[in-house]
Amino acid sequence: MFEVQVDDCLLRGDSSQLVSLLHAEGLTHGTLTRLDQLVVKDLCGSGFSRVLLVLKSLGILSENRDDLQTLISHGLTAKVLEWFEAVRDLLTSNLQRSSAPLFNLTEEFFDFLLLLGQASLPVSQLSVGLLQLSRFTLETEIYFRLRLEAIRTFNSILESLNREQRRLIQNNQNQIHNLSQVAAAVLTVGDYELQVSLLEVLCRLTPRRDRELRANQWFSSCDISNTFCQIRDADFEVDCRRFLNCVNCNHGDQRRVYTFPCLRAFLSSTQLFRPKDEKLDEFWIDFNAGSGSVSFFIDEPQGFLWGSIHLLKEEVQRYSLQVKHAETVLSIQLNNPIMHHNSRGQTVELSFNSQYHRELEEAAESVFMVSKLQSSACTDAGGTVQAPPPADRHSGQSYRRKKPTSKSQLKVLPLSSPSSGEDSPVSKPAARSRAEMLFDQIRTSTPIMHCVPEGVGLQISQEQMKEFGDISSLKQEVFRKREAPDSGYLSDQTEGKSSQKKRVESEQEWEESTAALMEVLMDGVGSSAEEGGLLTKGELPFVKREEPVSKPGAETESSMTSDITASFKTFKAELEQHFTGCWKKVEAEVLLSLKECQQHVSSLLTAVHQHRLLLLQRFENGVTDQLKQLEENSTNLNVINTQILSFFQSEMRRLGSFCDEHLQRLKPLEGDAAGVEHLSSQ
Repeated sequence: MFEVQVDDCLLRGDSSQLVSLLHAEGLTHGTLTRLDQLVVKDLCGSGFSRVLLVLKSLGILSENRDDLQTLISHGLTAKVLEWFEAVRDLLTSNLQRSSAPLFNLTEEFFDFLLLLGQASLPVSQLSVGLLQLSRFTLETEIYFRLRLEAIRTFNSILESLNREQRRLIQNNQNQIHNLSQVAAAVLTVGDYELQVSLLEVLCRLTPRRDRELRANQWFSSCDISNTFCQIRDADFEVDCRRFLNCVNCNHGDQRRVYTFPCLRAFLSSTQLFRPKDEKLDEFWIDFNAGSGSVSFFIDEPQGFLWGSIHLLKEEVQRYSLQVKHAETVLSIQLNNPIMHHNSRGQTVELSFNSQYHRELEEAAESVFMVSKLQSSACTDAGGTVQAPPPADRHSGQSYRRKKPTSKSQLKVLPLSSPSSGEDSPVSKPAARSRAEMLFDQIRTSTPIMHCVPEGVGLQISQEQMKEFGDISSLKQEVFRKREAPDSGYLSDQTEGKSSQKKRVESEQEWEESTAALMEVLMDGVGSSAEEGGLLTKGELPFVKREEPVSKPGAETESSMTSDITASFKTFKAELEQHFTGCWKKVEAEVLLSLKECQQHVSSLLTAVHQHRLLLLQRFENGVTDQLKQLEENSTNLNVINTQILSFFQSEMRRLGSFCDEHLQRLKPLEGDAAGVEHLSSQ
């Protein structure tokens, strides 16, 4: 009955009713065990919203300290950690790696673990919980923002401990061994903020007197070890920045965090300023290859907190690096706008000293996952690099840390909601057929044309269009140089009315056809070529008009038509060749996609197999536990049987003694009776 009522609460999403039900059932070991069975079942069946509701209900119960202590005494901590470990396994599997409900559930686990950590748990249980959070953070397959929140939860729990609890945790051998892994992760994790949080763990769990010894064990470089020992708690952020800049610069080609001092930063037209901290010497910009982001901290004059802007590679549409006035300007165009105070912008511009230009190129390619070959292929004439589309996207999380007082701390500025996608390109599939129709219309009104040799193209930009002038002036120039088809003279100084009429009609037809052709080529061919990846935006096959050379005598109309037809056939053949190239490229991409799909299916089957093995292992563990319990029960029954047998044997011995005693007492009586009988016979 209890399970049915709980299921009803979960279906209706009623956490308050579930709390009342748990109270009515009683906060006993049996109630917690049945709740555990439901949670394990839902985790195996991807019922993450149901587990989320259970955690929220337990959080409501835990607001009453007595209820929380009762649940802890019945084994709540162990069960929650088992659930959390199952969630970690799901996050590392290909099946659930990008599940939004699972992300929400994970965040709820962080909140509940923090609640447990502040509930005066036994140090043994507390240590296990901290180790679980640390292992979660060091798991590279898990989404980065969840890893960052896990280690921040770790530090928040440490901050809530009293001196004695912290001392016991510091001396725990499991924690000491774990710190070596944390220190190694500082060197390789590839994100500045995560490095800061990991470094905070090292400083919190390492007493000042032991730091030099452990630093020499953790870091092979003496400079890095010495810089670590110079970190002061009072100036943690500033000293931490100095230490991590030293660490990241010493990695050479293996570095995963690039840090540069910024001269100016803008969000669209709004200038962003570095945090107002007298000890902060530069406006630092971090390029994080591990998390795929560019991040920096900004001043938040209206609040107590620092602001932090994260430009995730999943949200970057394109970027460019240009040298302007001895400065290198990094311009990043985002898919969605971000907010800062009342300003809303979709472009971030960062200016650096030009001496960092080469390193900035390397950092940008590393963060946005563009190789040098890809960068060259995707870079247009203006130096803009189109960012590759991400495999999957996750919405950013918002976090907050205190502004530096006794300790410098930071926060992350939340991204705005996604835009409506008004700027997304729209394909024009009908452009090609329209172009083919125009070819026939232009034949009788176009001068002799020849295609530029293969490989030669024209970059059509606004500046170049200005050089050409409008289409009307272009038409006038062409007609000024072409022959008068009807007059038969070399000069067109004298014209009859009929020839003038034909010329006007021909000019009008040429103007309409040429304008339509240019529009089609710009919209249709350009978009098709750009989609095929063979031409950059604005690059089209160019048709060059050759001025006819005047010769004595008139050229027949049939000869002109023949030349025009031949030219357009050549043009059409080259255009068909170009479209064939596009089609072959698309075909290759489709085949590659099929191969990727095959890999995804293989990964899916592997994940299913691993999941089955996990379930089998759990089943085996359950059977083993039941057999152990059965063995214990059998042993207890054997003891009881032995005791019963011993009791009956003891009683039988007592009964035998009793009978023997009375038989001995009867023997004298039998002798007396025999004497009396003898006397009577005499």
